[in-house]
Amino acid sequence: MQNELDKNAKLLKLAGGLLSSIIKGLDEVDLETRKKIMELCGGTCAEEALFGGGDLEIARRIGEEAADEDEILERMNREILWCGPWIRKGSTIQSTCVECGCPLVKNNVVDLTGTFCYCSRGWVKKIFETLLKKPVSVELEKSIGFGDEVCKFVVNT
Repeated sequence: MQNELDKNAKLLKLAGGLLSSIIKGLDEVDLETRKKIMELCGGTCAEEALFGGGDLEIARRIGEEAADEDEILERMNREILWCGPWIRKGSTIQSTCVECGCPLVKNNVVDLTGTFCYCSRGWVKKIFETLLKKPVSVELEKSIGFGDEVCKFVVNT
């Protein structure tokens, strides 16, 4: 059993190292391509059932059951793990995080970089399009990966 755990830990470290190298390589391509690729990764993360239930599935359920946007945000904050609360500000929904919420970064699987932060932007986009049942755009106004003290996500509905 211990050998299997050691093997899995080594494979996870290898996969994390490879992913970090790919992300570093993305710094060599244009910004729009970099964003697009990392946002696809974030959408995949939203679908993953890593912590007992895929966030996207929870978002689908909330979107189907909630009566209005206030209830959607209240349930989002309660039922989907994120690094800061989501609040309505005018025509936007915003969240500010004082630390990176990515489980891969938090568990030292990948290095935190500005490029990697676009993955979280993709997660936010996929979750909110599912919650609200309409296209949204997401701005990453601040990012710890780019040297800011916080991450700030703004969802334009």
